[in-house]
Amino acid sequence: MRTQMIGARFYATLAVAVVLTFIVHEAAHWMAGVGLGYEMQMRINGGVPIAPPGTAVTARDAFIISAAGPVATALQAILAFALIRTRGSLPAYAFLFVAWFMRFAAAFVSMFNPNDEARMSVQLGWNMWLLPGVVVSILLLLTWAGAR
Repeated sequence: MRTQMIGARFYATLAVAVVLTFIVHEAAHWMAGVGLGYEMQMRINGGVPIAPPGTAVTARDAFIISAAGPVATALQAILAFALIRTRGSLPAYAFLFVAWFMRFAAAFVSMFNPNDEARMSVQLGWNMWLLPGVVVSILLLLTWAGAR
């Protein structure tokens, strides 16, 4: 595999990857909620289900909605990794790196406000940091392997 130079085009791709990753991640939350029959409200940092008056979002549905975003981001990482391995795609590396970085940032934010994987860990009865740690570690390993 040949060495590729990182220049302005890569950094532009990285910026696009940040925006697209955020949109796809949040859209996955929204689509999961709509798919489960909820009206969804979009906020700056995500889709939030609105339960009909007199009802509540079930724990199962809240888990699925929380999981949808990280699953979309993980699928992005796997696809990017496959493109790197099969085609040596430098632009794909930007999308792989951003997938790891965004889940790492979400884990950091969980120190102040539990994010997707942290909420899911708690719902499963696990330590709040278990699932974020596993997801970030797996994505870091993929990012490292993709850089090789």
